[in-house]
Amino acid sequence: MIKNKMLLGLCIVFAQTTMAQCDTTDVSGNMIVSSSTFMSGVYRITGKFQVTTGTTVFVQPYATNSCGSLEIIASEIVIDGAINGDYAGYPGGTGGAPGQTVTSLTGDQTAINSCSNKDNNGLVQLSGGASGLPGSGPGAAAASLNGGTGSGPKQICLNSDDEAGMIAGSGGAGGGSGAGYGGTGSIGGNGGAGTSDYVATGLSVSSAYPVQGGAGGTGGTSGVVYGTLSGMDIQLGSGGSGAGGGGRSFDIGLAGGNGGAGGGAVILPASTNLNVTGTISVNGENGQADGDGGNGGATPKCCSDGCDDCGEATLSTGSGGAGGAGGGSGGGILLFADADASITGTLSVKGGNGGDGGARGTGVSCNYSATFCGSQSLTSNNGNPGQSGGAGGGGRIKVFVPICSAAVINPTTTLTAGSGNASAGNGTYFLGCSELSVMELASDIKLDIFPNPTTHEIQLTTDSPVENAEISLIDLSGRVVYVNRHSLSAEPTVISLENLSSGTYQLFLNRGENSVVKKVIKN
Repeated sequence: MIKNKMLLGLCIVFAQTTMAQCDTTDVSGNMIVSSSTFMSGVYRITGKFQVTTGTTVFVQPYATNSCGSLEIIASEIVIDGAINGDYAGYPGGTGGAPGQTVTSLTGDQTAINSCSNKDNNGLVQLSGGASGLPGSGPGAAAASLNGGTGSGPKQICLNSDDEAGMIAGSGGAGGGSGAGYGGTGSIGGNGGAGTSDYVATGLSVSSAYPVQGGAGGTGGTSGVVYGTLSGMDIQLGSGGSGAGGGGRSFDIGLAGGNGGAGGGAVILPASTNLNVTGTISVNGENGQADGDGGNGGATPKCCSDGCDDCGEATLSTGSGGAGGAGGGSGGGILLFADADASITGTLSVKGGNGGDGGARGTGVSCNYSATFCGSQSLTSNNGNPGQSGGAGGGGRIKVFVPICSAAVINPTTTLTAGSGNASAGNGTYFLGCSELSVMELASDIKLDIFPNPTTHEIQLTTDSPVENAEISLIDLSGRVVYVNRHSLSAEPTVISLENLSSGTYQLFLNRGENSVVKKVIKN
C-alpha cells in the first residue's frame, strides 16, 4: 500500500541515516541532502532537490523492502554528490549445497571412511553437488544442473593378496548464469568432474564394481534482455543464479555462494532544471565463488593378517569443484527535464562479474614396504576444478530533454557487461528530445493548460477522465498558493488566478502514483 506524507517548510535538510522505504512522500519546499543516507520510493518535491558534494544517497535494496528504486520528482534537481543504487535490484539466487549423501546397494555406506564387511565385495556411491537457485527479476538467470554421482568398490580381504577399494569422487554442480537487462547475461560454466583415475603399483584394486567419477553439472542458461531502448520505462536489474555446491569424497565439499543482485533504479524528473555533476550508479553485483570439491582420503587397514599393506584400505579420489555464481545485471537510470539540463557527471550501469570456480578436491596416497610382504603404493588422483559463473549484462540509461541542442549532455557512461565464463551483452544509452513535457510523457495522464501565459484564469483538460485529482500551484519560493481537488475531462475545468501575483508557478496534478508537473505563467 502506498503512503502519502506531507513535509512542510521551505527548506528541509536530512541528516538521518534512513528515510522512507517504498512509499510516496510529498515535500513542500526544498530537500537538501547534506549527510549520507538511505532513501527509496517516490519523493514529490515542490522546490529543489540537491545532493551536496561529498554526500552519497544509497538506494535501499529490494531485498530489504521490496523497492530498490528511488524517484525524485522536483522543480529543480542538482546532483553534486552521488546516488548509489549498486546491488539494490532484484536479488541473486542462493548457492547450492555440497554433495553429502553416501549410499550403497550392498549396505556398505560406512566404507567411505571406515571398515565395513571386510571379507565381502561392496559398492559405495557419493552424491554430487547441488545446483544453486535461479535469480529473480524479468532477466533472471536460470539455475544450473547438479553434479553427477561418484562410485567405486570398497576393499576386500582375501586369502592371499588383499584388494584395495577405490571410490571415485562425485561431480560439482554447474555454475550460475549471469542476469540480463539492457544486455544479455552469459551462461554459467560447468562444474568439475570427480576423477576415476588412480595409480597402483605392487597391488590390485577390486574389480567387483567400476570406479566411476561423477560428471560435473552444466552451467545455467543466461538471462534475457527486457524493457525498451527508447521508451520512458525503466526497471531494476535482475539477479544472477547461485553457485553450485562442491562434490563429495572422503571429505564433504563446500556450499556455493550466492548470485549477484541486480542494480537498482534511479528516476529523476525535473520540471525546470536538472544538473548532474556527480555520480549516479546502479551497477550489478558480482557473483560469489562456488563450492570447492571435497578431498579424498583413506580408511584404516581392515584385514587381520601379517602384512598391513595398502590392499587392506579403501581410498577415494578427489571430487569436482562447482561452477561459480552468476553476476547481476546493471540497473536503470532515467533522467528528464522540462527546461534546462546539464549532465556532465558519471552514469554507471555495469553488469556484475561471474564468481570464481571452486577448487578441485585432492587425492591421497598409501605407501607400504616390508621385508617379507614387498612394496606397494596406491595413489588416488585429484578431481577437476569448476569453471567461472556467467557475467551479468549491462543495464539501461535514458535521458530525455525538450531540445537537445539547448542542453549540455556529456556524461561519462559505463555500460559494460561483467566478465565471466562467457561474454555478456553491454547495456544501452539513449538520448531523446521532445517538445512535449517529458514529465507528462512519463505519466498516463495527458494534461493541457489554456491559455498559458494567462492574465485571469486557466482551463485544464485531459484526454481521458481523471477523478478526484489533487491540483496544486506552487510559486518559485516553494509556497503552496492553491490546492484543491477536481475531476478533469475533455470539458474545461476553470481555475481563477485573479488573486495571484504575476510570475511563474508550477502546477502539480497528483493522482495516486501518477504525477504531472507543468509550468504556468501569470502576466
